[in-house]
Amino acid sequence: MTLENLPVVRDVPSVTAAQMAEVDRRTIHNFAIGVDLLMENAAHQIARAARHVLGGRVAGKWVFGLVGAGNNGADTVGALRHLENWGATSQAIVARSPEERLREPLESQLTRLIRVTASPDVVIWDDGGPEPREFGRSLLILDGLLGYGARGAPRRTEAQEIVAANESGAPILAVDIPSGVDPDTGATSGVAIRATATVTLGLPKAGLMAPAAREFVGELLLADIGIPVRAFHAIGVNTSELFVDGDLVRVVR
Repeated sequence: MTLENLPVVRDVPSVTAAQMAEVDRRTIHNFAIGVDLLMENAAHQIARAARHVLGGRVAGKWVFGLVGAGNNGADTVGALRHLENWGATSQAIVARSPEERLREPLESQLTRLIRVTASPDVVIWDDGGPEPREFGRSLLILDGLLGYGARGAPRRTEAQEIVAANESGAPILAVDIPSGVDPDTGATSGVAIRATATVTLGLPKAGLMAPAAREFVGELLLADIGIPVRAFHAIGVNTSELFVDGDLVRVVR
């Protein structure tokens, strides 16, 4: 079970960050599909993509998650919980001080991960201190630092994590979009994750399809997380045939 085993799709539409935000809003408010349900769907699909990147088995393998403050970070923590259930050993590295107040989705996902693993040590906090992060024992890094709502250069803590991940030599699976890549243009400002693969959620963000982003995106996977076709129709995008062969697919650009 590798990336090559996934169904292939071509001529896939993409959306801007503003369009994706509108689709998310409609999904939640018009179709009563809440954030927690979307997040759980996303977490499961990210874990599935991780299993493909790792060649089909995660048992006995180390997976680190780089966790930002937003929903991408929460999705990543949820994916670590699934991977733990499948036999992996994981650690969530939260790019925040433990004294900082967290958004509810991330706080809930961290609580679930700690309870499932029965180990508070599964979560470590990184407030941008002088010690460089090391990923020497990891077999996969999940990048959930920054999502499609981020703009500009990553702040110091995120930048340090990005540099350490890129220098680790471990494969990196970016969640939705590689941290540091602009979701609309594909441009970078400062450092950016150089992913082995990116699993984007719902639809590719426009920046992922830009030639300038190819070296950062790696293989592009697309995951169905349960957003209704009608939510995309409302912004003039037809997704009705994207997932006819599977709900996790490989995009040919």
